[in-house]
Amino acid sequence: PPQRGARSAGGAGVQWVPRVMDGASRILEHSLSRGSRVIANYALVPFHDPDIGPVTLTSDPAVFQRELRELYVQGGGDCPEMSLGAIKAAVEVANPGSFIYVFSDARDYHKKDEVLQLLQLKQSQVVFVLTGDCGDRTHPGYLAYEEIAASSSGQVFHLDKQQVTEVLKWVESAIQASKVHLLSTDHEEGGEHTWKIPFDPSLKEVTISLSGLGAFAGRILQRDDGLNVLLSIPDSAKVVAFKPEHPGLWSIKVYSSGRHSVRITGISNIDFRAGFSTQPSLDLNHTIEWPLQGVPISLVINSTGLRVPGRLDSVELSHSSGSGRSLLTLPTQPLSNGSTHQLWGGPPFHSPQERFYLKVKGKDHEGNPLLRVSGVSYRGVTPGAPLVSMPPRIHGYLHQPLQISCSVHSALPFRLQLRRDGARLGEERRFRDSGNSSWEIPRASKAEEGTYECTAVSRAGTGRARTRIVVTDPPPQLVPVPNVTVSPGETAILSCLVLSEAPYNLTWVRDWRVLSASTGRVTQLADLSLEIKNTTPSDGGRYQCMASNSNGVTRASVWLLVREAPQRFSQGMEVRVHCSASGYPAPRISWSREGRALQEDIRVDAQGTLIIQGVAPEDAGSYSCQAANEIGRDEETVTLYYTDTPSVSAVNGVVLAAEGEEAVLACVATGVPPPRVIWYRGDLEMILASEDSISGMLRIPVVRERDAGIYTCRAVNELGDATAEIRLEVGHGAIRLGDPPTLGDDVTVELGRSALLACRATGRPPPTITWRRGDDQPLGPGLGSRTGWPDSGVLFFESVVPEDQAPYVCEAENVFGKVQAEAYLLVTGHVPPQIASSAPTVRVLERQPPVSLPCIVLAGRPRPERRWLKAGVPLPPGSRHSVRADGSLHLDQVLLEDAGRYSCVVSNTAGSHHRDVQLVVQVPPRIQPTATHRITNEGVPASLPCVASGVPTPTITWTKETNALASGDPHYNVSKDGTLVIPCPCILPPTAKPRILVNGSHEAEKPLRVTAKAGDEVTLDCEAQGSPPPLVTWTKDSRPMLPITDRHHLLLPGSLRLAQAQVSDSGLYECTASNPAGSATQYYILRVQVPPQVQPGPRVLKVLVGEAVDLNCVAEGSPEPRVTWSKDGVALRGEGPDGSVHFAAIQTSHAGTYRCEASSSAGVDAWELDLRVLEPPHWGADETSGLLERIAGENASLPCPARGEPGPWVGWAGEKTHPHSRALGRSLWAVPMGMEGCGVPTIPPSMKPPSGTQWVPARVASSGFGPRWPECLLCTWTVFSWRGGVWVFGGQVAAYGKTGRS
Repeated sequence: PPQRGARSAGGAGVQWVPRVMDGASRILEHSLSRGSRVIANYALVPFHDPDIGPVTLTSDPAVFQRELRELYVQGGGDCPEMSLGAIKAAVEVANPGSFIYVFSDARDYHKKDEVLQLLQLKQSQVVFVLTGDCGDRTHPGYLAYEEIAASSSGQVFHLDKQQVTEVLKWVESAIQASKVHLLSTDHEEGGEHTWKIPFDPSLKEVTISLSGLGAFAGRILQRDDGLNVLLSIPDSAKVVAFKPEHPGLWSIKVYSSGRHSVRITGISNIDFRAGFSTQPSLDLNHTIEWPLQGVPISLVINSTGLRVPGRLDSVELSHSSGSGRSLLTLPTQPLSNGSTHQLWGGPPFHSPQERFYLKVKGKDHEGNPLLRVSGVSYRGVTPGAPLVSMPPRIHGYLHQPLQISCSVHSALPFRLQLRRDGARLGEERRFRDSGNSSWEIPRASKAEEGTYECTAVSRAGTGRARTRIVVTDPPPQLVPVPNVTVSPGETAILSCLVLSEAPYNLTWVRDWRVLSASTGRVTQLADLSLEIKNTTPSDGGRYQCMASNSNGVTRASVWLLVREAPQRFSQGMEVRVHCSASGYPAPRISWSREGRALQEDIRVDAQGTLIIQGVAPEDAGSYSCQAANEIGRDEETVTLYYTDTPSVSAVNGVVLAAEGEEAVLACVATGVPPPRVIWYRGDLEMILASEDSISGMLRIPVVRERDAGIYTCRAVNELGDATAEIRLEVGHGAIRLGDPPTLGDDVTVELGRSALLACRATGRPPPTITWRRGDDQPLGPGLGSRTGWPDSGVLFFESVVPEDQAPYVCEAENVFGKVQAEAYLLVTGHVPPQIASSAPTVRVLERQPPVSLPCIVLAGRPRPERRWLKAGVPLPPGSRHSVRADGSLHLDQVLLEDAGRYSCVVSNTAGSHHRDVQLVVQVPPRIQPTATHRITNEGVPASLPCVASGVPTPTITWTKETNALASGDPHYNVSKDGTLVIPCPCILPPTAKPRILVNGSHEAEKPLRVTAKAGDEVTLDCEAQGSPPPLVTWTKDSRPMLPITDRHHLLLPGSLRLAQAQVSDSGLYECTASNPAGSATQYYILRVQVPPQVQPGPRVLKVLVGEAVDLNCVAEGSPEPRVTWSKDGVALRGEGPDGSVHFAAIQTSHAGTYRCEASSSAGVDAWELDLRVLEPPHWGADETSGLLERIAGENASLPCPARGEPGPWVGWAGEKTHPHSRALGRSLWAVPMGMEGCGVPTIPPSMKPPSGTQWVPARVASSGFGPRWPECLLCTWTVFSWRGGVWVFGGQVAAYGKTGRS
């Protein structure tokens, strides 16, 4: 049931406000004392002119009572108050289905329409308790109260301030979680009214509430026992309740002397909720709470508490006035959405103009009439334009996905489009109702920044929303790091790996508090890691590192686990951890490891001891022992530590140190627990600081030559020790450089000759000499020491090039330092480039043989670099141009767009030179094809276009019948674009009437018949002759045909070609050739045929003997094919209609292979069917009398004439009694006894069924034994029955086949 509850109170009333406070306290106590939570939250909305609030919304009853008791009276006596504004605030914060009670002595009518629409949405009830009406009950404010109460199934109660307590007692009992509405009516005049209302058994209590002017009384006819008066205020209100003991149709009569309202409610778990939708819907969440005006709407009813086979039959839209007349009745039917008997729907309808209630009628699961009425009245709402919303600003990050979201609220279907600067983005999307949509940019960049607009268009209008996208660098990224586990007293280092190219800040947070850089045991190190010294169990928990910069903040969590009660073990041993627990009932003990189940190789014995055999280092960790029984649970945790013997190794076996500087000797020691490192020189132990014994490092601050020698590091822990040796050598820090004359001077060398630069240095250890260029350019691949000199440091140039001119630096370095010297290499002998002369213009024909543009270099030192330009722009890579070894530019096939100015540019360090070549591409003349026939009237000027192209521009001349037209002929004129203009065309006398040749002969008098198959190509000949040449036109079925279509093409001089003929091409074709001398006509009748095609059916059909069977054969084709049947190669006569074969009662003789064949002049098609007739098992003729007598010792043969198709399996069983120890009622048991074949019947030898037998119960039918046999094709069953306290064998034999049994 919905959890609901809200109140608004206010106005001037010093006397009754304390009573409201006390009554509210009782209501809270009463609702809290119930088993189910009726009230989910509490809302208090005080109001006084001109203020509303503050609004209190809480689920804590104590907070609500405290706020209520702090109310005080301010002002008063001015009648107009902000009561409707307070009601609106209460409805907005309250849950759907709430009870809203208004205590006031004033009236107000502002925001009435908003409140009515909100009540439709929230389905809440408003009751007014008025201690005054300002003396005018015709005031719009008072009428607004009545309209709100009538629309929400609430009422208006008038009473004195002394009667507030009585009303609150009624409110205390009226708040029910399962309240349903049965009647809601308002009457403007007094009188007697009677209603007949069906009460179903689910109604536990019925309440009748009356309010209005004048004295009235109510009584229940025929069922007046158990009437309980809940509220009785003379001349104002009366509320009575009773519990109907008998379901059925009840009559309720009410008397009133004046204007009044009646509400009838009940307590029941059967109710409904309604939703409206412009489209059929199977989900109530996709509907709205109010109908739309002017458009077809569908109604969805969600019924609750209705059990199968209960149903809803109809929904009636009844007028909300006192008459309650029916406006519309809609039938209902269940909706298939997987929730049986919950969702019901009706046909689309248009909402009435009047306000109406929904009256749902049906029957419950026992067939009793069912009636429920909506809690609020409805009125159609005019749909508005879509409401579109987008965040004002969307922040994206570079190279990361960016999502643009748009939310639309609309009661009508709408179209949605995203735009940027007016341009559409993506396809238009369509929605049935409100929804969200998003567009994703896979990799955001600065180019995506800007303003985006989301536009939704419906029949009601257009809605828009805009957002601005800003793309910045992403905030720092944090890489997840593993959790840290330490023992008490150890130091823990928590680290966060930050990925960010921009500067960032890193802070640590625990329990939502920022940890300072140094707080005693907790310190942030230089690398921003967090160090926690001397850890205690309280240090364990979650720590957060926050990396932030101007682009945002990123958080990551690191867990610190502090072990407790450690236990140590070595690899390979067996570990036992005992766990004992006490309690009643005796607790159950279980183990887990760090919150996860134990692995398979770890077991727990019956006493709860954890046993780990062959323990390995990965078994270390925290293990928890849990003890639990029905009362509670307890847990203890133990930590296992792995221990290992120490090992030690030298970081460097030989350490070289400069005299006078610090020498550091380092050893890496491992072991569990971590070992202590002791240093020795020879046999003498060296005294070190405690931190050095842990780090494994020996430092000699100022090393001397006498300190050289062998040093030993020894690692020791509780399991043993290990040693390693390091040799210390002391060197000299001074480096003596030689002074060859080349260093520090410029070296001049001619281009192409060899050169060398020498550099010598000494030191201990001997230094390494390297060369590099002073301009930070890399050294060439061929540079280096190539001579046979014994020492390195010589830089040799085999053939100097201009690029070798640069400063060169020699560096000599050993472990103690580095020195350098510099020399400059100067290259001479440069020659600027020169290109040989060539033709300035090259002319070629388009698409003719290849062409090469020469570019021969005559001089240049160093070798110049060559490149080609076209119109001053470098040729793009991958084009059709190629540069050959001699430097010429080659084109395999010249196109018109290749024409232009080409430049060959050669350059080296001494200068550059270029030469231009003009490439002219000539194109032969081409005439663009136009219409071959032109018709004009005599005397009307005619223009015959001649569109020609070519390079250079071609000259156009015209001829008539092989005779060239003279340029000065006054009858003709040729324009600049080549068009022939005939100023005054005249008709020449015809010389020959048209005639048509078909296949070389004259036209036929009768239409020629042409037959073709679908898909073939067809040509209809029509060779027209005449003078002047006639114009040929075609018609099909008297309709003109276009000269060229997708499948029709007119050939010269007039034939018609049809590609891929279709059935629709069949018809009468007419070819007409005409000129001024007359016309000629040829007719064709084309018939396009489609070969027959039989619709295939099953290959095998199995039917039972005696059934009616139809074999249908469906064939298609043009012309319509003839269908025939045959069986086993023999034709059948007298087939059924439409090519079917009918068997009224099929027999086994009808089995065989049937063939359906469809034939026509276009071809033949067939389909074959194997018909198999199945026959259930039955008995053949019995050759014996049922009694067979034989002398003892003789053979006896018992016949079993079982028949059937396919052949049945046959089994035998004998007769035998079988005692049983208990009565099983009138049940029949079948026991599988033997296997396939006929043999000696097998009877269980003892009282108990033999091993492996299956007992299957079956009820005894009225006509005898009628078990439901289990599926069994290869076994026989023996039948027993319970008679006189023993099991008696019935002597029945069961024979089974695939189609039945007997």
